[in-house]
Amino acid sequence: MKNSSAKTDPLVDEVAGFIDARNLIAPEGRLVVGVSGGCDSVAALAILRQLARCPRRAYQLTVAHLDHALRADSAGDAAFVAELAGRWDLPCIVERIDIAAIAAQRSLGIEEAGRMARYEFLQQTAERTGGRYVAVAHHADDNAETICHRIFRGSHLRGASGMPASRKLGEGETLLVRPLLNCRRSEIEAFCARMNLAWRTDPTNARSNFTRNFIRNELLPLIRRRINPNGDMALVRLGKALAEAEEFIAAQARDIASECIGLDRSGEIVVDASVLAGVHRGLGGWIFREAMERGGIALRKVSTGKLEELSALADGELHTVNLPGDYVARRRGDMIVIAPAIGPGVPTEEPVILSVPGETNLPSGATVVCSRAKFDCEAFEAHCADHRRGVELLDADRICGQLICRPRLPGDRFAPLGLSGSQTVSDFLTNAALDPDARDAARCICDEEGIVYLAPLRIDQRVKITPTTGRVMRIEVNGGPDPAGT
Repeated sequence: MKNSSAKTDPLVDEVAGFIDARNLIAPEGRLVVGVSGGCDSVAALAILRQLARCPRRAYQLTVAHLDHALRADSAGDAAFVAELAGRWDLPCIVERIDIAAIAAQRSLGIEEAGRMARYEFLQQTAERTGGRYVAVAHHADDNAETICHRIFRGSHLRGASGMPASRKLGEGETLLVRPLLNCRRSEIEAFCARMNLAWRTDPTNARSNFTRNFIRNELLPLIRRRINPNGDMALVRLGKALAEAEEFIAAQARDIASECIGLDRSGEIVVDASVLAGVHRGLGGWIFREAMERGGIALRKVSTGKLEELSALADGELHTVNLPGDYVARRRGDMIVIAPAIGPGVPTEEPVILSVPGETNLPSGATVVCSRAKFDCEAFEAHCADHRRGVELLDADRICGQLICRPRLPGDRFAPLGLSGSQTVSDFLTNAALDPDARDAARCICDEEGIVYLAPLRIDQRVKITPTTGRVMRIEVNGGPDPAGT
């Protein structure tokens, strides 16, 4: 790459202006650059490298790459990034992590597990290297996809406003910055062509099995063809307008929140509902968001529907609302209390590996008996006709790896058989009209992909018996506390 061409390249100038207008990166800032090896991240590194040579900027760059171990050739991406960093005389940190295993352990989707692991890695890399900033290569098209995803998922204004140019990363002082956020994907690809930059292509990006890929590959192209050729940028403009509106309303809400949000003696978040009675219902959503932030609840998981439920709680129309992260909001007189659904008195248990086939004793006093057999249609029909609590039949070939039994954890999700879609275990147990002690008695039986059986109440859709079932796993739970509360 010739320095002279890079110095005058219009995209470098555009990124420099974006950084300066928003004060994204201070002069001489230590910067960890997340580089996947794809076109966007290679361009981001090239641009920041050019800007770092400017004396008034003098950024100090470290390249960081996380190998997700999801593809056979992922090690090739890591080698490509390390070679690029070496050629450009930049320090480079590469790590490999099994994202599929993390997704199973945390009962998360692959996309969410990968995103969490990436940011954890980048934050840790910044802390190790003394970095003040972490730069990622998100651009305007990524922002349009994010806004689209959040709108249809059910987002409040903050989520629907899209990606911020910068935000705190974790609890420390590290800032996540997005210097390419104003650039289009086509501009970035043209820049790489002008600079003769090579990059790696992830073939899974062309598959629409993941939500983000579906939006990029199918939904937005359809919108461009049928509704608006510039539909992507229309979403970005909407996001900008929503961000401005959200900033104004949030400021009003913070003033009111200072009057009605506090901590009780046990450290639980309390909201004075009598103050909310004189507040416009729409503004109440921001006040509850402020309360949940103080309680450490992940707001990106709080849907518009949950905010409406909280408003109904303030109006006295509801008495309890389940929140993400296994928190619950309860009405107590004029106060709304937000606290963990699982209280401090609940005993902790280590996961227990189940013997298959065989009998396993649990710390709770219960036993779990597992066995496998060929599918027998008559036996299955008899099981359905006379279903005994604690006895379930699962498709053995849909179970991945070993089975473990453990207490439920904050954020656990599964797809209950007979219901539509997935939900948190906490929501399922509350909707089943169980009291807190009965909910705590439930146990999660999991394979490597997540919960297969919320014992002894319901199995997951993923492991249900179907016409193609060849082998059956029989799981019987006996003794111990009864989640039915009887």
